Amino acid sequence: MRFFKLLAPVFLTSMLLSPAPAIAGEYNMVMSIGDTMPVFENLPATDNSTLSSADIEESVVVVVALANHCPWVKGMDAGLVDLVDQFKGRDVRVVGFAVNLRDDDRLPAMKKHASENGYNFTYIFDESQDLGRQLGATRTPEYFVFNADRKLVYMGLLTNSPARKTRSGDISYTNGDPVDFYVADAITATLAGNAVDPAETRAHGCNLEYE
Repeated sequence: MRFFKLLAPVFLTSMLLSPAPAIAGEYNMVMSIGDTMPVFENLPATDNSTLSSADIEESVVVVVALANHCPWVKGMDAGLVDLVDQFKGRDVRVVGFAVNLRDDDRLPAMKKHASENGYNFTYIFDESQDLGRQLGATRTPEYFVFNADRKLVYMGLLTNSPARKTRSGDISYTNGDPVDFYVADAITATLAGNAVDPAETRAHGCNLEYE
């Protein structure tokens, strides 16, 4: 018993001197605001090209986790296409990515989904799932906005009212018509050199399926 009494102060001192564990974002276990965009190379896209992070030259980059099968992605598809149109001709690049390995989320299905929904942005597939893991992405859809220095300035929802496509084909919003357009506001602020507020929201949608 005396042995344990002698050890206790030493153990306590050790705990107090040990560095605290790293803390990421409020809703993200990996990324925090200000972190650097992950590097990726030669990922195949739905337009039969490949994309590397080094190929992207725009001042603002929006990376969004997607999954064809997900009703929350289907509910948001039109909003994402509109977002790209909204910033057409501006120094902005939108890149969608998928990592699920189920057949209805792989590249052949991605090509079909992109065509049917008028995707006007690059949509890439990462079979290694590394991009999703490095971003700490857990939901589809989930948005990440990076500035010209490739530092994270926003992550989370597209708007304050996530939408899903019902079995009847209707679009159902969780909070009525959107009134806060988080990603669009983040892009606008970043292009103007201003801080983004809010910089983080909790993503809502289907779970990403990591192996």
